[in-house]
Amino acid sequence: MKNVRHVVLSVLFTTSLFLSLPAQPQKINIDADGAPLNEVFIELRDRYSFQFTFDDKSLSKYKITVHREFETKEAVVSYLLQGIPLEFEKNGDVFVIFPSQKTTATTKNKITNISGQVVEAETYEPLPFSYILINNRQVQSDQNGNFNFIASADTSFNMQISHLGYFVYDTLFSSSLNQKFELTPSVTELKEVKVEGFDIEMATLIGNAAGHMKINHTIAPYLPGYGDNAVYNVLRLMPGVLASGEQSSDLLVWGGYEGQSKIELDGFTIFGLKNFNDNIGVVNPLLIKTIRVLKGGYEAGYGDRVGGIIRITGKNGNQAKPSITLNVNNSTVNSLVEIPVSRKSTLVGAYRQTYYELYNPYDLNIFGHRDMSNSANQHNGNHDNFNGMVDVLVVPDYKFSDANLKYTYRGEKDDIFSASFYSGGDRYSYNIEREFDNFQLGNNYNERNKQFGASAGYSKFWGSNHKSEISISHSRFDNETTEFNSSSEMMGNNGEHGMGHESGQSNNEIVQVDNEIDESSVKIVHHVSLINGIQLDLGLDFQQNNVLLYRKEEGQDLIDLNGLSEKYTGFVQGTFPVNKKFTVKPGLRPIYENETGKMFYEPRLSASFNLSETVRLNAAWGQYHQFISKTSFVDNNLNYSWFWTASDGKTISALNAQHWVGGISYNKNDFLLSVEGYFKKTDGITRYYNETMETGEGFYSGKSRSYGIDFYLKKEYKKNVAWVSYTLSKVEENFSFDPSNHYRLAPHDQRHELKFAGIYNWKSLYFSANYVYGSGFEIMKSFNDDDTSIPFYSRLDAAVIYKFSRRKVNGKLGLSVLNVLNRANIKYSNLRRVESGTSEIVNVHSEAVPFTPTLFLTLGI
Repeated sequence: MKNVRHVVLSVLFTTSLFLSLPAQPQKINIDADGAPLNEVFIELRDRYSFQFTFDDKSLSKYKITVHREFETKEAVVSYLLQGIPLEFEKNGDVFVIFPSQKTTATTKNKITNISGQVVEAETYEPLPFSYILINNRQVQSDQNGNFNFIASADTSFNMQISHLGYFVYDTLFSSSLNQKFELTPSVTELKEVKVEGFDIEMATLIGNAAGHMKINHTIAPYLPGYGDNAVYNVLRLMPGVLASGEQSSDLLVWGGYEGQSKIELDGFTIFGLKNFNDNIGVVNPLLIKTIRVLKGGYEAGYGDRVGGIIRITGKNGNQAKPSITLNVNNSTVNSLVEIPVSRKSTLVGAYRQTYYELYNPYDLNIFGHRDMSNSANQHNGNHDNFNGMVDVLVVPDYKFSDANLKYTYRGEKDDIFSASFYSGGDRYSYNIEREFDNFQLGNNYNERNKQFGASAGYSKFWGSNHKSEISISHSRFDNETTEFNSSSEMMGNNGEHGMGHESGQSNNEIVQVDNEIDESSVKIVHHVSLINGIQLDLGLDFQQNNVLLYRKEEGQDLIDLNGLSEKYTGFVQGTFPVNKKFTVKPGLRPIYENETGKMFYEPRLSASFNLSETVRLNAAWGQYHQFISKTSFVDNNLNYSWFWTASDGKTISALNAQHWVGGISYNKNDFLLSVEGYFKKTDGITRYYNETMETGEGFYSGKSRSYGIDFYLKKEYKKNVAWVSYTLSKVEENFSFDPSNHYRLAPHDQRHELKFAGIYNWKSLYFSANYVYGSGFEIMKSFNDDDTSIPFYSRLDAAVIYKFSRRKVNGKLGLSVLNVLNRANIKYSNLRRVESGTSEIVNVHSEAVPFTPTLFLTLGI
């Protein structure tokens, strides 16, 4: 018993003595035989929780052989850097590795050239217009993801590369380098394992330059909609881009008229298809790589329009392996195929087509059936918003198909050749037979559109700081419209006025329109990179447009125009970082137009100033010209139609505009607040009046002014995002027929537009909603009985999407409800006034999106 007591006491004493001793630190063991230093550091990071920042490529040059243990992390780093021209500093828990001061001193006053290409990891898809920050000096990659920066080599360089929807690439280096920089998507799927990142899942990039926006198209499939019009789904929710009224064939930006904004895909112009009811966008969303929006005040490298420019770049294709994407929704099927043709080339093909509606959304109206086929004063359901404007509501027949093909070859030294092709077409029609006040009214409308586009481009590097690009493009658009209006007086069997089977006096009218436009261009651009971020862009451009407009009414030729515009353009654009906070971009764009034989000059100037790391000021001014434009046609019943024309210096004038843009942005911790104001003056607007109460028949010239302010507020939190945008604006016009020479409100003037959108992610489910409110358009007054009030626009959409992955198949299954509250909205471009045979005018309207449940399925292999 006594022995047992001694043993227990001995154990307790030994244990207490052991516990009283200080804890021994963990030994750091390194076993390396000729291993690259960067790999040794990565191994230390993974095994012993080291934190480093270093230039991976520079450290890979040094081979390390060591077999020993270390007591502290500092001892490890000091030992590994012995005999190597590298030093370290410890910033908190992070070891910052940089070239030794002795090394940098010997290279002082030499030149460091930093160049490369920004690509997506795994697929090596180039990421155009990425932002590169080198020692707080900003550079932007070109359309193929390439960039170049020259600087003094007296210090080390910190470089951060960011692109919407990708993790930030952050590195440190001291010598010249030229390499591919691979960015990892913020949401990546690897077989059945999903790796998610929340740091830079940016929906939009606003506030870096005056009038500029970049949109992360990857969020578009999670917003409400058919999943087949992702471009417009996102654009319509941005500040300054018109959403209310559901403009179907054009984008109206900052008070611009139809045809004053340009949509460009891979370098060729998209003149537009009908895009009925937001269901189908003219650009296939499966093809999109980047969307860049220039609302106004843009640099000398961009032209041809007095309004906004939307530049869309398509995918080059998956270089690693073949892949297939399929999207099916209520009315269309969409497919995309990506094929690596060789080690350096890829082929991408896409095709879409409508088949049939799985259901009629009007039959699923849970709020009550909409029947507007009766007299003007009869309303049902939610038609209070129409305020007596609509007499006949029609559901048009719509068919659509398009195809894309793109080939890309990647040569040596990041040289790239690509060729892109597009062909699409649609048909839109409706037929009405109704009785109004003892008259039988008929209205038959048919519209057909065809769009073709092709481009080819080659970019060549001539050394470390010179690059040239040459591109050719061709685009063609053809619109044919036929409208047949008839009215006949109803007579009784005894020959008296009244209901019966015989008809009395009748009136028939046929309108035929053919509008064709094609555009061919050759463009050469040369980029020169100078020291400390100074850049010069030089360019030459030849462009030819042929335009045909033919309008025939009641057998008589009303308009017959055949225009040709040829112009030779040069431009020089400079970027001058005055210091780390202030950057100035002057530019000049001279144009010689062959038809008028005149020179036109477009000076441009923009500047950015960083008040702090979070606050940025932007301003821009510029002169702009446009030699092809959409001319508005106003008939006897005040219906507006828009057709492409070319300026001839006489009947059709060239558009001439000035832009003033200024704004301020605050960006911190994934919170963005942007306020941007604009003022635009445009001369040379042309309108044809077909003899109204105010005008005689013929073309009239005019001018317009638009001004407003955009507010944009966005917050991102991990996988979730929400934003609010509000636009306060006014558009006025003055035409030569007005003897008072006063400005009056333009047809598309709308004072207020408010929008919000949000996406919430929970596990594999995405919940989203967006809302658009518009105070109404001035043009609506001519359709309203009291000529004072204007119906407002209000639409709420919601969606839930399930994202899944099964072996090699990734997919999304979505249920979306458009116009959840079933508001009866007016569609801006589809409201027409038709004569009924009496003094009464009948308003015919193809309604904006009703309450519409939609389904879509997307599969990727």
